[in-house]
Amino acid sequence: MQQLLHPICLTLAVTGLLLLLWPPRRLVRDRALAALAGVYGFSALSFLVSLEPVWRALDEATGRPSTGILAAFGSVVALLALQPVVLAHWALPQERARRRTRLCLALGAVVIAALAVIFFQLTPTGRSTPQGFTVNYVHTGAYQAYLTLYIVAYTVGETVLAVGCWRAARRTDEIWIARGLRIVGVGAVVTFGYSAVRLAYVVAVLSGLPQPSPAAEEFAWLCADGGTTLSLVGFFVPTLALHAVPHVRAWLRAQRDYRRLAPLWEAVHEAVPTIALNSTRTVRGSRMRVRAITWHLYRRAVEIRDGQWALQPFLEAAVKDASERHRRDAGLTGADLVSAVTADQIRAALTASAREETAQNPVEYADAHTREEVRTPDDDVRALLRMATHFETAPARGENAPSWT
Repeated sequence: MQQLLHPICLTLAVTGLLLLLWPPRRLVRDRALAALAGVYGFSALSFLVSLEPVWRALDEATGRPSTGILAAFGSVVALLALQPVVLAHWALPQERARRRTRLCLALGAVVIAALAVIFFQLTPTGRSTPQGFTVNYVHTGAYQAYLTLYIVAYTVGETVLAVGCWRAARRTDEIWIARGLRIVGVGAVVTFGYSAVRLAYVVAVLSGLPQPSPAAEEFAWLCADGGTTLSLVGFFVPTLALHAVPHVRAWLRAQRDYRRLAPLWEAVHEAVPTIALNSTRTVRGSRMRVRAITWHLYRRAVEIRDGQWALQPFLEAAVKDASERHRRDAGLTGADLVSAVTADQIRAALTASAREETAQNPVEYADAHTREEVRTPDDDVRALLRMATHFETAPARGENAPSWT
């Protein structure tokens, strides 16, 4: 059972770790995320060293049988110490979270050190396997102390995790975060089955009672790996809600805005090619960018503004006046009116530029007096999106259409 479940859990832990590590700069800014990456990393290590080929390789590398059990138990204690750190940084004020972090890490270090000291008191009995280690060593006092310390730490850690998750789930207003934390809490409770079986081994040896059956051993690993799987999945739900989903939404929104600005940019770029820092070689390239989309979006906004400036000599006052009358008659007011008139001015300026007809009665853009309201790149993008909408939808030709259409 162990050798069947461990590769599945290892794959899940490694996948989660790799997703959390990208991009790396997030870990520097977000301590909860860094601690969670540690949880996934130590979880992956605990499963890795418990695989039989790796277990044997460790024995050969260290020259001491069953070194894998120390690496596995130490990794589990490390991740147990980091789990409350994640919850603390999610749910507590910063200063309290820091104090909780120091306490948890200190306790974890003490337990790992104690496990190491006891481990080296064990008398090697020859080569063992991950499945048979407890059965082979449980009759020795040193291993009874080793296993008891580990199980007590394991049970306390999972209890703290379960209680912390249920409390945090009740306090949060984010439904997916609450659901993820409840999944983690259930996983922590499931692992109690592993603790019960392991303690039953020690009690049976000390009291002279029959040891748990092989079926109990299978049950122990099912509880341990099943509970850990639930915890890893549950922890990743809030991670997706807090980090991945917002990033995906922002990426999709930037892609949408980049495409919506494309017709306006393409028209201005055709008239003023020098606005482009890096001209796209294809129409598709001007409509979609996979990497660094936010930078390309802001750059597109800057280039459109540069194109507006270059087209200023072709802005005719009569065009502005006619556009304002026409757009007001169409019911536009406020920012929509300004954006529509500016779009009409750009369209007329592009035509005049192609004919090399500079304005006889120059005028400013309609949006010139609103530039002070643009405080951030996002503000500028929103203003240009309104303009791009009216640029794509030219005024209808007809009896009341202005002369510049």
